[in-house]
Amino acid sequence: MLSVRIKVLFFMLNGRAQVICDYIREVKEGKRKSNPAIMRAISSLVASLPLAKEHSDNFDSQCSRGSGEAPMIASLATLTKGIMTHDEIAAKSNVIYSHNVTNKKIRSLDVLSAFSRNLPI
Repeated sequence: MLSVRIKVLFFMLNGRAQVICDYIREVKEGKRKSNPAIMRAISSLVASLPLAKEHSDNFDSQCSRGSGEAPMIASLATLTKGIMTHDEIAAKSNVIYSHNVTNKKIRSLDVLSAFSRNLPI
């Protein structure tokens, strides 16, 4: 969900930057008359942007750290969902078989459930 938002924001920013580049190109080629107010606004916008060279190391480290954390988070979510599904199935099977199965077999299901939760991952 977050990556979709980032892509949308990136395309929106890219589109706006393209409009600015087209305007400057047309002024340089003489197709459009220069407006000093627009040029000051563009200059102010460009001055407020950080230089890519100053922040490239920080960006690279954050990007590599984020790309390493994403698979771990996905794995944790999958394991959590699997444990929840296991608990749900164990609870349902206990209800279904509680009338027909001896206490010894129900205890074995509880032992299996407790054992699977304590496995090292």
